[in-house]
Order: sequence, then C-alpha cells, then structure tokens
Amino acid sequence: MLSKLFRKLVDRSPNFSLKLWQLFYDFIAVKFRNQTNWKYMNYGFSQPENQGEKDLDTFSENLYRHLFNKTALENRAILEVGCGRGGGCELLLDYHPKTVTGLDFSEKGIKFCQNAYKNPSLEFVAGNAEALPFADQSFDIIINVESSHCYGNRAAFFKEVYRTLKPNGFFLYADFMGSIHYHKRPVQLSDTGFKVVSQEDITSNVVLSMDRSAPFKRQFIEKLVPKPFRKIINDFVGLPGSDIYNKLKNNQSTYFSIICEKN
Repeated sequence: MLSKLFRKLVDRSPNFSLKLWQLFYDFIAVKFRNQTNWKYMNYGFSQPENQGEKDLDTFSENLYRHLFNKTALENRAILEVGCGRGGGCELLLDYHPKTVTGLDFSEKGIKFCQNAYKNPSLEFVAGNAEALPFADQSFDIIINVESSHCYGNRAAFFKEVYRTLKPNGFFLYADFMGSIHYHKRPVQLSDTGFKVVSQEDITSNVVLSMDRSAPFKRQFIEKLVPKPFRKIINDFVGLPGSDIYNKLKNNQSTYFSIICEKN
C-alpha cells in the first residue's frame, strides 16, 4: 500500500518526484544513521561464474568495480554524484585517486557520510545534480550510479557533468530506465557533447545480483525495519517480486552502463 502510493506520487511530476526522493533519502539517513556498516544502496552486479559473494556489500562493490575498471583512476580528481551512504567513494580509494568528492542532494545523507568516514582523502558535499556547486573543468572523472532516475531534469544534469569535467575527462554512468526509451539515452549524451565510448546492457547481471543478494537483504530488513515499513523497503532494495525486480526480469526496464568522454 505505502509503496504503491509512493510510486504514484513520484510519477506525478519531475519536480515533485525530486522532492519526494529527497524526503525519502533523508528518512533513510536518519532512520539508519547508526548502521555505519550499510555503505551501499544499489542493486549490485553478479556474473554466473562468480558464486563467492558472501555478504551484501560485495554485490554493490561489483557494480562499482564494473565501472571503475573501464578507465584509469589513479591520480585523478573524481566526483561521485549521488553518493548515497558513501561506500562508492570509500571504494575509490583502492584505486589511488588524487581526490574523491561525494555529492548528494540529501543533506542528512551527507551528514551521515561525514560522520561515518574519517579518511582525510574523502570530502562530502550536499548539492543538486542539476546545478553542481563546482567550477568548470574541476574533475577528471565523474561517476553516477543508480541515481539519475530520481532527477527532475536529466538533460540539465548531463550538461552539468560536461561543464565540470576537464577536457578528455570521463563520465562513468550506470542506471536503469524503461526499455522502450533506452535508445534515447546515448543520443541524449551525444547531443550534450559527449563521445559515447561504450554502452552495455547489464540487466541480466543486475537481476542475478538481486536474486543472490535477497537472503542478505531479507535478514537486514527483518532485523532493522518495523513491519509497517517493510513493503516499501522491500521494493526500495529490489527484492524478488518487487516492481523494479519484475520490470528488469521481464525486460520492461533496462539496466545499462555507459562510458562517455568529454570531447
């Protein structure tokens, strides 16, 4: 009931959607502020031959590494837009970047990250993806994972990414959208000025991750989430049977990864 109502409200308008998502992520940040071991909020990535994922974090890390391995990150200034609970930014330190900045529109989420991560190499900033609070040509790499579907104006976001990237910088991008419209996304990026270096349909890898990670997620939800909120959280984390799971499973939605270079 709550999950269906939330989805209907989100679909009313882009601006209304953005505000609702912000409120929802603020709620998550406050509700689970003491769960510092929960670092990721993506559906993950798995391959049939890999059966060694022994905890929930590994699936989410796989999705990030799928993108990170596409280009050199060492000694680069990197921004993650939509950094959530900060796990992706912390994971980037394994690649020896020059700097790592995480940005999210949830101020409470950013406060969580600032409290949870004490590494001086990490900086977390609250801000709007559609009006990035950074100077032109500030970053070598910009990353966006499973976040842009919440934005009110993705075209404005892509322009901001292009503006704040240095020449020959890379945009590492992964998200999901309706399959019928997916062909428009690379065109939209090209129209912004990007060279689309590669694009990949990783839906099957994400669905496999959702299947394999389900026992970990159920255990987490049963332990920490009050019963009245479990249905909406089940949908949020993509448990089998949820709306997003069914759409990906039935090819109504496509989960993609796209690598772009600034010309």
